[in-house]
Amino acid sequence: MNTKICECVLDGITLERVVRNEELVMQEMHFHPEFEIYYMFNGERYYFIENRTYRVRKGSLVLVNSMNIHKTSELGKNFHDRFLIELNIEPFSSFFQNISGMSLAEFFSRYSCILELDEQSQGWIERCFNDIMEESEKKLDAYPVFIMMKITEILLFVRRFHSDGLIPSNLSMSDKTKHQMINKIAAFITQGEIRVKTLDDICSRFFISKSYLCRIFREVTGFTVQDYINIHCVKKAQQLLELDEMSIADISVSLGYNSVTYFERVFKKYTETTPLKYRKKQHIINQKVRNKQK
Repeated sequence: MNTKICECVLDGITLERVVRNEELVMQEMHFHPEFEIYYMFNGERYYFIENRTYRVRKGSLVLVNSMNIHKTSELGKNFHDRFLIELNIEPFSSFFQNISGMSLAEFFSRYSCILELDEQSQGWIERCFNDIMEESEKKLDAYPVFIMMKITEILLFVRRFHSDGLIPSNLSMSDKTKHQMINKIAAFITQGEIRVKTLDDICSRFFISKSYLCRIFREVTGFTVQDYINIHCVKKAQQLLELDEMSIADISVSLGYNSVTYFERVFKKYTETTPLKYRKKQHIINQKVRNKQK
């Protein structure tokens, strides 16, 4: 049984608190341009982010950067109670920058993390979430601004943890063999030079069969191996397209794609646009930023 305690959609902000007493396994690919704040009021889950699997439990606060691959899955009992906030760039980023001095993208690139909060910190942050839920329910005058202020408090709380050196160096990683294996495989795919890797490359490196690799990789990450490889190649392609120093054909070759047409098809599958249109859009955005700075 699922119970939605809170559900609210504002301009650029989505709020949701759900209590679940039944199995939930996120099967589909899960990455998106929104920034995510996830807090566990109660229960336990596995949380796969980019290339590692963590254990999150009561008092865990998770910040997930835009376009990071992530997935939660069952750990022990099905019951869990979590609060989720998804943030688009605007209007919150401008609001947050006026207060903190940095954009939302800059903040999450620096401070995305998993915090395991002590009892006192749990009490404080749960009061913040309860205030947010109350505002979203009552909808009093200027309630969206009040909610943005509370979210800003939470993010500055995380920033203080970093500045005070309170981020743990050894987070609670899953000790399951299959999770540890996938962590190593995912790191092999994403670390170093980003190029298309084949199933044969991975299987020979880790001495496993293709069938076993495909089965456990999908089970842990929610992605097929090929999807996971392509997503990280597309992310690298986006970075290269924004620099405007290489042609699309050269980018395709540098990432290990044998066909520019196939590369463009892969790029469009995950971004819903072509490499050329993506480059043009980024030029327009960057020009607007430069004009604003002037």
